[in-house]
Amino acid sequence: MPIFVGAGTSSFMKGGDGVGVTTMTTTQRNALSGVKKGQFIYNETLNLAQYYDGSAWKSIDSPPIVTGVAIDGRASGTTGYLNRNSGGTSTLIITGSSFDTTASVVTFVGTAGGEGTVNTQSINRNNSSQLTVTVTSSDFLEADDPYTVKVTNGSGLSATLPDAIDVNVPPAFATSANTNIGNVKNGDTSTQFDANLTTVAATDADSDSITHTISAGSLPNGMSIQADGTFTGTCSGLPSSATAYTFTVQAATAKGNSTRQFVMTGKDSYHVAATGGTVLTSGNYKTHVFTSNGNFVVSSAGHTSGSNSVEYLVVAGGGSGASGDVGGGGGAGGVRENYPAPATGGLAVNAGTYPISIGGGASGVANNNRGNNGSNSVFATITSAGGGGGGVNQAPPQNGKPGGCGGGAGWNPPSSGGTGNQPPVSPPQGQPGGNNPPGTTVPAYIPGGGGGAAQAGRPGGYSGGYNGGDERGKGGNGKQMEPAFFGPTAPSYGNNSGPVGRYFGGGGGASSDNDGDAGAPGGSGGGGYGGRGPSGLAPSAGSANTGGGSGGGAAQTTGNGGSGFVAIRYKYQ
Repeated sequence: MPIFVGAGTSSFMKGGDGVGVTTMTTTQRNALSGVKKGQFIYNETLNLAQYYDGSAWKSIDSPPIVTGVAIDGRASGTTGYLNRNSGGTSTLIITGSSFDTTASVVTFVGTAGGEGTVNTQSINRNNSSQLTVTVTSSDFLEADDPYTVKVTNGSGLSATLPDAIDVNVPPAFATSANTNIGNVKNGDTSTQFDANLTTVAATDADSDSITHTISAGSLPNGMSIQADGTFTGTCSGLPSSATAYTFTVQAATAKGNSTRQFVMTGKDSYHVAATGGTVLTSGNYKTHVFTSNGNFVVSSAGHTSGSNSVEYLVVAGGGSGASGDVGGGGGAGGVRENYPAPATGGLAVNAGTYPISIGGGASGVANNNRGNNGSNSVFATITSAGGGGGGVNQAPPQNGKPGGCGGGAGWNPPSSGGTGNQPPVSPPQGQPGGNNPPGTTVPAYIPGGGGGAAQAGRPGGYSGGYNGGDERGKGGNGKQMEPAFFGPTAPSYGNNSGPVGRYFGGGGGASSDNDGDAGAPGGSGGGGYGGRGPSGLAPSAGSANTGGGSGGGAAQTTGNGGSGFVAIRYKYQ
């Protein structure tokens, strides 16, 4: 046997115990010269026998064996999962046999073949059958999943546990944290939830089954969450004011879970809800029509997400025409409206009762008297003034009376029609009555027509009788009803028929002193025509629930002005 002089303990025979070889450190080995192929030593540095293959020293060792891995305290097995989004490190306990207790290392090989992308933060070589390592969880990539565990001893011999680590990404929420996912109201069910609420459901990159639960906070009364992240139940008992409900959804799989906080707003109703009057429904809107005193009772004030205001149409009672030799027509009741207005840009309402006052038409007169003014109609803060009475041939005074729309002037020129829009509001609630200009001569006269909501009464003048072509003394036209305001099923009012082309707030026509059929016609929208001559056709009343003025009389008793009405419209769904 060769002896390496000065290199350590020499080879020797040990009798029945076998053959010993030279013992030396790695430093001593590297200092040798003249070493020949096939020579052996025992390396004290490595605690391994080595042989020289002619170009390098080779260690003689048994390869390690890897049998299992336990990740973050879970049970050991040939596979396990690791949550890469845990936000820190993971601890892996690797079990097997023949591990090098001084020099073994652990590496992780991804499916794509990459090795070294996962950094081992620490290693504890517990014994020849167990290694404990810590790693940065986020070093493991879902795209390189699964990973093989590789243990390499100091001898260079290694072993693997294929596909040992399944990289798990916890469920991910598509909706951002603290998002207000939508609004719910009393009576909403899963149909509304599915249509109106943003999803709180999570997805899983590995398509693992997810169970959703509420882990903190609460949902609106009557609602619950299903395992798939949708909502079920029927909302009930929600408050009259909008209330924020904050809750946390947990999305859990067998491998881990995620949580996220959301907000939902609950309220009894997000639209105005009310009762009172005759209710007409058209599309998403309701209109309440009052033709007599009543109450508009708001049970829900609504919300900016639906509707929180109303549109209104308030029409006062019409004035009556005068009775004299020839009397001026009565002015129409004032008309105030805010149509069209957005569902949240009209007149704001609160839950409560709003009394409705319907202005009555003015009483007719006889015996050379000026006409009377109609009564006001009122809704909330909106008041429309009654129409002015017509003027008569009496001095003083013979002028038409002021009002929502002015009464027509008496025949004795010069005289003036009553001022409209009294008291003043913007936009104006009505127009003035017609004047009787100077220069009119006997023997036949027509006084001024009553003012209408959209047009002033026509001036009077000399006439051998009313001539329809010149419109002298004609009552001013009223406003046209908007079909959308009342919907296709709206009832007709007075002598107006059909929802399209109907008018309201027409002034009464003036009378004529010549006997015959009739004086000047009333304006469109319920205005009555004037009488004609003491023995002619009597003047007509204003039409009920139009605010129309009545016609003037020629020594005849005049009719009453037309009563008013109130209509209130809002978006209810």
